[in-house]
Amino acid sequence: MIKFKIDGEQYFLPDVMNIEQYVKIYKVKDLFTDEDNYLPAKLVSMVSDAPINDLLEAEYEDISFLASHVLSLLPNKDNVPFVDRFELNGIHYGFFPNWKDLTFAEFIDLDTISTKKPEELLDMLHILAAIMYRPIIEEKSQHNFKIEEYNVETMKERSELFKKQLNINYLIGAQFFFIKYASRFSSYTLPSLTKNLSIWNQIRLIWIMWRMIFKMTSNQSLGGTLSLTDSLRMILQNTKSFTKKM
Repeated sequence: MIKFKIDGEQYFLPDVMNIEQYVKIYKVKDLFTDEDNYLPAKLVSMVSDAPINDLLEAEYEDISFLASHVLSLLPNKDNVPFVDRFELNGIHYGFFPNWKDLTFAEFIDLDTISTKKPEELLDMLHILAAIMYRPIIEEKSQHNFKIEEYNVETMKERSELFKKQLNINYLIGAQFFFIKYASRFSSYTLPSLTKNLSIWNQIRLIWIMWRMIFKMTSNQSLGGTLSLTDSLRMILQNTKSFTKKM
């Protein structure tokens, strides 16, 4: 965590970016089209809640350093690992271990989310995370466990917690896990799929996740995680030597 003071008030930048912060940055699609020098300050303001006017009056090098830290927190789909379990506030959560045999309710809710417009989908990322990751209620080993049964009410409460505190990398890693997994089924024929319901469920789930990821990364929607990160790098490239020095 980085602590800093602006006009006598203390603010901080976290060590990881939560879902809410990620969505806030990702939705401001015009952030990288401004022809001004205020972009680093805007970035710091969105993550720390420090007033933008106060940040604009601070030292340029200080704001550039803080903005570079925020940039380092943004996930990159090419190097975010898949995490099947994590601990948050003393509770162990696990990625649904039997995702190949999801219940009808889980499929319906995931499919409903995947049909949303890109802007609406962003506002439901915390719900998506709460469906994928649930409290572990029984475990035989580190990666062999049973999670809480799907329940809409507990899912809603968990989604609000995830929105404020869950590292966005867990969700990004889980989404792209399905894309990597999909290559395994490239050789299946239609007859073989109809004979094995479990495999068919896997294909359906991969298709649902693919639909979400396409909307989230399409250049025709909100610019995409990759283009967003590239834009930030261009904006802050003149601060690189200063950041290394610090």
